[in-house]
Order: sequence, then C-alpha cells, then structure tokens
Amino acid sequence: MVAEASAAGLVRVSLVDGPDAAQAMGEPGSEAPAAAEAHLVRLQGELEAYLRGDRREFTVPLDATGTPFQREVWAALRALPYGEVVTYGALAAALDRPSSVRAVASAIGRNPLLVVVPCHRVVGADGRLTGYAAGVGRKRALIDLERAAATAPPLMSDAEGAGLLTLSPAEAQGVIGALVQGGVPFEEVGPEAAGCAGPEVCVLRFAPGQAPGPIGLAFHAARGVTP
Repeated sequence: MVAEASAAGLVRVSLVDGPDAAQAMGEPGSEAPAAAEAHLVRLQGELEAYLRGDRREFTVPLDATGTPFQREVWAALRALPYGEVVTYGALAAALDRPSSVRAVASAIGRNPLLVVVPCHRVVGADGRLTGYAAGVGRKRALIDLERAAATAPPLMSDAEGAGLLTLSPAEAQGVIGALVQGGVPFEEVGPEAAGCAGPEVCVLRFAPGQAPGPIGLAFHAARGVTP
C-alpha cells in the first residue's frame, strides 16, 4: 500500500506491486509534514486492525480531490455495509440516478482512496468481480476478509481473556481441519471451560486478541462455502 496525505487528510491510497511502489510515491509534499504524518500513522493502525477483522470502517480524515458528482459517489461507497456487496446498478439507483450506471461506474473507477473508500464492495450485475484498479485478486481477498469477519461466530472470554468457541460434534472435525490448514493457532479444551456439563460439545481456546476473520474463513471452508 502506498498512501499520501496533506495536513487535512488522506489524499491517495493505492495498492501496488514491488518496484511499482517507489514510482507510485511520486514527489513527497512539503505542506504541514507533521500533520500529514499523523494521518498516515493513524491509517496504518486502522489498516492493521481492518486486516485482522477487528475494524469495519476507517475514521482517518480524507482530503481527496474530485468533482461534486465523484464526491457524491465516494460518499455512497463509504456508506455501503461491511461484509456485503452491491451492484453498480443498485448503487446508481440508491443515488437516484438509475440511468447513470456508467457515470457512477466511472466515478467509482476514479476512487483515489482504495480500501478506505470501499469500492471493492461494488460488483457487476451478475455478481462478477470487475473494475478494480488493484486487480480482481485483491478485490476478492478484501470481500472474503470482510465476509469472514462479519460472519465469524462470537467467542466467549475466559478468566485469562482468551476466546472460547463451542462446536457441535458434527461440525468440529471440519472446522478444526480448516483452522489447521489456515495456520490459526488454538487448543482443544474440556467442555467445562465453556460451562458445559457434558462432553456433547467441542471447545476450542484461542489466544487473547485472536482476529475473527480467520475463524470465519475456517467456518466457510468447513461448510464448503465461498465467502
């Protein structure tokens, strides 16, 4: 990720590969470097939480340049629900511009703040992932991350702050296998850890602070569902 900021807020956020990152940076600005740096530090912290599945929206101030129409579309993008997708047509209709789908799609394509302004939540009329500046693979990864985190089962907290997940015998094997395959650390503990009286459930214990996203992905994998 390459991000630029002014004293007022984020100006641009791009996703680039390898050597392209240096070129994407361009010439550093000189306006209020301390204020701009504060916005970038804040973005880094919020982005790390987002990628863990612990944050659903960004609160960093924005200072992107665009036409009034583009700004209207970008504001609508920020209002899209986390973990869900919408079609270009549905977004145009929500903006009371049902006949301007192409114009709305063009404004989405000019979104200068990838991830922060979630244009990845907009898909084609048939559900296909199209039109993402950073590539369809990244768009799929972001959608998968959000859907997994949004649908991850809630964890109980034990006395040490660890998270406890109870599973039925029918789903335990598939979920445990998916967690192992996904490299998510956990330990299996007795039912009494979750206040269960008998061995009719499987209880998994996760370290404090475990992100919900990987657990949600494991559930999707165990059920054979693509998020």
